[in-house]
Amino acid sequence: MKAAIQHKNGDPTSPDVLSVVDDAAVPEPAADQVLVKVSCASVNPIDYKLVAGDFPGKKAGPFGCDVSGTVAKLGPGCDAFKVGDRVYADAIKTPGSFAEYALVPAAALGRMPKNISFKEAAALPLAGLTALQAFQTHGKLKEGQKVAVLGGSGGVGSLAVQIAKALGAAHVYATGSAVDLIKGLGADTVINYKEQDVVAAMTGLELDIVFDTVGGYDNWVAGQAALKTGGIYLSIVGDGGSIASIMASMLWRNVKGVFGVLGPTYKVFLTSTDAPAVTADMRTLTELVESGALKPLVDARDFALTTAGVGDIVKASMTHRTKGKLVLTVSKQ
Repeated sequence: MKAAIQHKNGDPTSPDVLSVVDDAAVPEPAADQVLVKVSCASVNPIDYKLVAGDFPGKKAGPFGCDVSGTVAKLGPGCDAFKVGDRVYADAIKTPGSFAEYALVPAAALGRMPKNISFKEAAALPLAGLTALQAFQTHGKLKEGQKVAVLGGSGGVGSLAVQIAKALGAAHVYATGSAVDLIKGLGADTVINYKEQDVVAAMTGLELDIVFDTVGGYDNWVAGQAALKTGGIYLSIVGDGGSIASIMASMLWRNVKGVFGVLGPTYKVFLTSTDAPAVTADMRTLTELVESGALKPLVDARDFALTTAGVGDIVKASMTHRTKGKLVLTVSKQ
């Protein structure tokens, strides 16, 4: 089968590092695994950061984690699905979604919402889980609270705006230059960083939660100014850099918060795909989409499962200037 393969650590846009091969073996599902015939796959920053060697562990192997498609084969113990079911998943524990067939842990697999396309479904798993866990798991969002999403038009941010509203936020602030688009997602107030001083615009808002999908010290400064006493600042990026530097800044900011110098709780989190919680979270995402409360935002560009196509989608993602998720089409189903 055709599959994108990481050959070594290095520049993820280089074909010497990441390329599509035509002779990859179709994987065989083990117990509690499902083989999915891939329709679409989307790219996430974690995908190319692993290739680049920014995080320890992965030296080579299949590429990609977000997938949509149909069930092709079931491993032992996978009674919840049947061949032909339309599904989607964040398969980060069994990477290889940029391929004609991909393995997915059954616990991480969700039934595809009936009212969206395969392309939209592929845009949803990791970004949707991240946004949901930010507000539901880590932020403990309560109905009537005020929140902000930093980066309201990106893959995670565009979903976070909608999920915050669906969970009962009374007022959602968001930053971004695509003002009309972000307002269309449900944001009550959009702060255009190209035209406004974000720190000044956010100072004194008395927010309960700030969710930073962009990263950087400047956003932390804006978040501090916006949060009320006892508020929480959540980030999936931190200030960037190494894991050690992210952990150091998180520890220092929380120590100062305890002693009342800065106040807010500061937390950098990783999206969880652990069972059984991920099964429930995927079900929640499906329900939100089918109810009309959530719709994945997909970038208009098309990408194909070729070495050039994979390089192009990674390069586009690395700009951090997309409107929604970047999705690659593997097959029409």
